[in-house]
Amino acid sequence: MLIAEIFGFAAAVQGVLQGWPQARKVRSLGHASGVSLAMWIMMTVSSGAWLGYGLRTASPSLIVSTVATGLINANVVLAISNNRAGLAARVVGIFVAVTAAAALLPVWIVNPLLFFFTLSRAPQVARSWRTRRAGGGSTAVSIGSNALSLGCLLCWMAYSVLLASPTLIATTAISLILNVVVIWLERSNSTRSDGVRLVQ
Repeated sequence: MLIAEIFGFAAAVQGVLQGWPQARKVRSLGHASGVSLAMWIMMTVSSGAWLGYGLRTASPSLIVSTVATGLINANVVLAISNNRAGLAARVVGIFVAVTAAAALLPVWIVNPLLFFFTLSRAPQVARSWRTRRAGGGSTAVSIGSNALSLGCLLCWMAYSVLLASPTLIATTAISLILNVVVIWLERSNSTRSDGVRLVQ
């Protein structure tokens, strides 16, 4: 399973870094227009669920990547949020609870929990779609962040296939589809904005 772990660590590196461009863009622009706070909260808590799964399956790549990813994603949450202290305390509490649940509860409870968190990108899909319906325009959503997410998920898919894990394959596939949709919507919104400026 050495090859699988190599893909796992490659995914881990990209997964850890995926939140950094988003946090940097929000701070450089001074606003988080078009960025879904709900998505980044779910992404942070999702890291807790996968940390619990990594502890359960004794997967070094999952354990290392989910801890680091959770910290970086939490940084994005803090960059977006106005009530940083209060929100941070709640997110940390939920993170710990979800980690314990994923590590200790029966598999028939844990699997639906993992599937639920594959929908963490759905709020951003909805937010980007609303921007599109409103006529498009540039947002604070980082394409670089989404590109890193895409690379991360492709590596996780290779990892999942090599491990022959139906749970990992299914959850990664859902996240991958949602990530591609977000990239398409944001590129489309940006193109529309450029087109409007040219007409003007």
